[in-house]
Amino acid sequence: MNMSEKEPLVSICCLTYNHAKYVRQCIDGFLMQKTSFPIEILVHDDASTDGTDVILQEYESKYPNIIFPIYETENKYSNGYRGRMDIVFNYSRARGKYIASCEGDDYWTDPLKLQKQVDFMESHPEYSICFHRCQHLYEKTGKFTKDNCGFLFKQGQTGVDVSIDMFFKEWITQPLTMLFRKELFDPKWQKKYKYYRDTHEIYHFLKAGKGYLFSFEGGVYRIHSGGIASILTPIEYSKVYLPIDGELYRKTHEAATKRVYCETLQQSVDAYLQVNKFKSLYYSIREFSINWKFGPLWHNLKRILGAKE
Repeated sequence: MNMSEKEPLVSICCLTYNHAKYVRQCIDGFLMQKTSFPIEILVHDDASTDGTDVILQEYESKYPNIIFPIYETENKYSNGYRGRMDIVFNYSRARGKYIASCEGDDYWTDPLKLQKQVDFMESHPEYSICFHRCQHLYEKTGKFTKDNCGFLFKQGQTGVDVSIDMFFKEWITQPLTMLFRKELFDPKWQKKYKYYRDTHEIYHFLKAGKGYLFSFEGGVYRIHSGGIASILTPIEYSKVYLPIDGELYRKTHEAATKRVYCETLQQSVDAYLQVNKFKSLYYSIREFSINWKFGPLWHNLKRILGAKE
């Protein structure tokens, strides 16, 4: 870790909420980075109630020139904030040429992660964003699993280019792995969407330049009961992600985003049919289909799911 007083080359952006069990491992993963350039660590704590803020204050006191937290006194999410908090509370104050992300319940494992990514980006200006592989940790069982993109690499291959189609087909990454050029980020991206997520962000970076996926494993994505997505039932998942994926397709009209929307649509149908909520299924799907001008889905479902681009 380079703690020079110079302007940081990389701004690490971290969101936390009730991550007291995990946040030390997360921050330590930032601090162990071996870099030839200065970094800064920007943390936004959304009014944690479990002592996360106390832990962050300890680190802030120890590293006052590198760790810069924001402590909310009222929880933004509970008060209705649904945008990407990183954009408003971390990206907006980032001084680095590059931004790297990692939420407080995930962590980095490779001390050269940032150096590898920055070296590549500095020598390849046509790339807007890069990623690396990660493991998934299921906290309930303590089991680690590989991500789902090992098949993309031939033996000895250190990385592959990432296209929009590849990204949406394989779901090759988690936010903890990405590093991007701050100058290419446009805050207006979020304003285009009601349901803006990191998926949308990556889509726009891949439209702005090329993407690259390293073969090395540089971190761990933690799956636990405190994670919003990990505790959703199939029907709850459908209610959350069907509008997200539908809006992204409606705004982009890409073959890749359409495929994702259709897959989520099919998952939604399956989820409702499994619990025999036919009436709820009809009105839920009909509402989405009318809103997105597909026409009543009972008449168009086969055409939508099977249509060729």
